[in-house]
Amino acid sequence: MSQPWHTIGIDIMGPFPPTPRQKRFLLVIVDYFTRWVELFALRQTTATNIANILIDEVICRYGVPLYILSDNGPQFISHLFNEICTNLGITRKLTANYHPQTNMTERVNRILKAQIAIYAQRHPGLWDKELQKLAFAIRTSGNETTGDTPAYLNLGRDPILPLNLIINQPAPDPHL
Repeated sequence: MSQPWHTIGIDIMGPFPPTPRQKRFLLVIVDYFTRWVELFALRQTTATNIANILIDEVICRYGVPLYILSDNGPQFISHLFNEICTNLGITRKLTANYHPQTNMTERVNRILKAQIAIYAQRHPGLWDKELQKLAFAIRTSGNETTGDTPAYLNLGRDPILPLNLIINQPAPDPHL
């Protein structure tokens, strides 16, 4: 992994309490190089839904990854998913059922599960509306392994945070 979006992990979490929009599942995609997280609330976890999100929200935004790591979920071993990967030259790597920790996405899921559970308890039915704020928090938090934020590694800069605006201070540049 020498560049962003070279290798990604993909996983599904849930079911969660359904929202008024009938969202019950969460698709989590993690870039292994930057640790950038993409989160998508889903009604259903069909191979078609996953494939559409992968193409429209990941590949069309970041390019075609060389590798995708996933578990053996039916969506990820489906004919459709295999065809997309084959046609785009993506090598699929499946994590062992007995050792899902090898998928970095599973580690992110442990963090997400706790945060979503807290939020869903405080604000029932709204967890799907707050996902992008949660993703932003993860993207702008320092990572012990990389020494940088996922935002910096993916965008080449750290975004201005709302707190920076409140205290009227520009975002610090840790690279100066």
